Order: sequence, then structure tokens, then C-alpha cells
Amino acid sequence: MQSNHPKYLWLAGTAPCWLFALGIGTALLSGCAQGGGSSQSASQPPQAVAISTQPASQAVLIGRTATFSVVASGTGPLQYQWSENGAPISGATSASYTTPVVALSDSGETLQVTVSNSINSVASAVATLTAGPRAPALGDLRYLLFEQVTAAGLFQNGGEHTDISGAAAFWITNGIGTPLTIGSNFACYTGVAYDCGWGLTVYNLPTGQLPLSMYYESNSYPSFASEVQSVIAPNVVIDSIDLEPANNEYAIAYVETAQTGGFDYQLEVVPPSQLQATVANDGAESRVVTAVSFDVNNQANVVSYGWTGDTTTFYEAQTFIADTASHIASEATTLADNGYFISAFGGNDTDGYMLIGMRVQGDTMARPIYVTTANPSGSSSANTLPQQNPPDATEVISGGFFGSITTASGQVYVSEE
Repeated sequence: MQSNHPKYLWLAGTAPCWLFALGIGTALLSGCAQGGGSSQSASQPPQAVAISTQPASQAVLIGRTATFSVVASGTGPLQYQWSENGAPISGATSASYTTPVVALSDSGETLQVTVSNSINSVASAVATLTAGPRAPALGDLRYLLFEQVTAAGLFQNGGEHTDISGAAAFWITNGIGTPLTIGSNFACYTGVAYDCGWGLTVYNLPTGQLPLSMYYESNSYPSFASEVQSVIAPNVVIDSIDLEPANNEYAIAYVETAQTGGFDYQLEVVPPSQLQATVANDGAESRVVTAVSFDVNNQANVVSYGWTGDTTTFYEAQTFIADTASHIASEATTLADNGYFISAFGGNDTDGYMLIGMRVQGDTMARPIYVTTANPSGSSSANTLPQQNPPDATEVISGGFFGSITTASGQVYVSEE
């Protein structure tokens, strides 16, 4: 009897792969895929290594890491080996290499990568690492706060300038801000109770930045101690206080992190003659002074923090008490020239203005600083950015700290980046 099924005839080795899926010739199933791959490979001869993007030289802040990378092509697998000053780095075998935390002694080191495959090896151009002024470790909110922002775009919208006065509060979530504008002659009407105002500027954090929030509060002077206690927490750092007992007011600024934090608060009240010794002792205990002001008894109130994220870094200290705008500018310059960052400043027209300089032990690299002076007419446009220089201010720019002091003899802007 003749079958009605169609008849098919394939040459040996040419049966379509779907037949094998039905169990016909299962032993040859893998050959279907291999046959296609062999044909494609034969059409593309092996390619030698070629580097299209060379590692770039970098200037990196002390205390941060640097990442060098290369882009190469060629028949894989590609193999990478990074070298530092000509010596291979153990484990550095990928297309990018991240250094350990950069120290001053690392400045001038050279990085190079060799890329290899089965055909050839190519050495990249040499990249140089240059160490710059120190930045705080990521997560350390005790100084140079603006250095915590590593994502681009912080200043693209110019920020928001405002002020607080009386019993008031202002805050920004997912943002950071300047310390308080201080100075009795500027912030307060002489002898008028509850008539002070403090300027500030806040900035929204760019996308991708770990969240921080900034808070500003003012109230009556007698409530200072109790209200400070209410904001103390392991994830909070007070970065500015201004006590104005003659006007029965005070103001405070602090930053809060959404992370664990690990900051421990300490307030020391000492006579001005003991300011240098007090701050030096704090630094020797791995603490950073973040805020200072004079109280009704002309005593220096010194706020400092330790941080569980780093208990082995110790700080040297240098303090000044200045009485004029020109002195503030010159002493801030001296601090920066000797490697100190300005960790805190505060005071009043009667007792003077305290500038607190701190630096990691042995960190003598000069910090970049720019100073410009003009007529001391006083201005309410405090805390402006460096690129928005007010025409009537003494401006000091030295390393992630923004703030201003206005004395009877002139206005001083302190902006560290």
C-alpha cells in the first residue's frame, strides 16, 4: 500500500535542526549550533589588541580614591595588568583600577596598564596621579561639608538665599546649606531684644547623591542649652551657632544624614585664653571643632565631634581671635597657607571672632585661597557663592565651607571648596 505521507531526502549532515528537537538524530543536536559558530568565526580573523581610550592623569584630593580606566579592543579574552611606578600591582587585572585612599606621599606616582591577548600586548600611555588638598572621608560631616557632594550639578540652579529671625526654623531635605551669617553689627540691632536675623543659602542635592538634610533654628537665648540637647543625635552635626545674649537670641545650624552617622557631640565652655589648648586637645583625641561662639559671660562655647567612622586620624589646631574684617581675612589666609581648613568660626563685635583651623597631623600642603577686599559698607547679601562676589565684601575662599562674618569694620565671606 502506498503511503500518503510526503517524502523528504536530506544529504548527510544537512538535516534541519528542528528534526533533532523531535528526537530524530538527537546525538547530532549540538552540531547544529556549532556548525553556525564555526562558519562565523572563520569569517573574522583574530584581531590584535588596540587601545582606543588611554588612562587619564588625575588630580585627587588627599583622603579620596582615584579610578583609572582604559578602553581596548581585540579578540578576547583580553587580559589587563596595571602597574604603579613601573611595578605590577597585585590583583589589578581589570579594565579599571581604583587606588587606595590617596596620601600626600602618593603625589607624582605614575599608572600604566598593559592589555594582552593571544596575538599581542600593548602598553598604555602613562597617567600621573597628583595629590591635592585634603578632603574629608565620605560620610564625615564634621568639616568641608560641601566636599561630601560628589555628583555633578550641585550649584547649577544657584541655590536659595533666605534668613531666619525671632523664634523661627527653616530646613531643606535632600539638600545642604551654608553656616549662619554671623556678626552682631550685621545680624542684630544693637540692644533690641528679639531683633536679629541670620542669612543662609541652601542647595538641592543632585541626583545620585546620598541624602542629607539641613536645618536652621533661632529662639530666645535662655533656651539655647535645652534646645541644643533636643537636636543631638548620632546622625546630626551642628556646624554653626551664634549666641547674641545682648538681644536675647541665638541661632543654630546643623546637618543630618539618613545614614547611621556615628557622631558624638561635646560642648566645652572655656575662657578665651584656653581656646587654643582646648581645640588642640580635641584634635589630639580625633575630634573636630565644628562651631564656636561667645556666651553672656564672655566664655567661648566650643562644639566638637568625634566620628566612629575614623577614630585614628588626629588633628593639629591653630586658633585666632580677630577684631576686624582685615584681620579675619589675613588670619584665614595664614591658616590656609599652612594647610589648615577652617572648621568653625563665630563670635561677636565685642569679644572678637574666633577662627578655628584644623588639619590632619603633618598635613602641611597649602590650601587654595582667594582673597579680595573692598569698602566695608556691609551687605545683606551674605553667603553668596564665589562666582557671585558682592562688590562690598572681603571674601576669603579656602577649601567646602561657606559662610560670612560682618563686623563693624567690614564684611568677610569665608568659602572653602
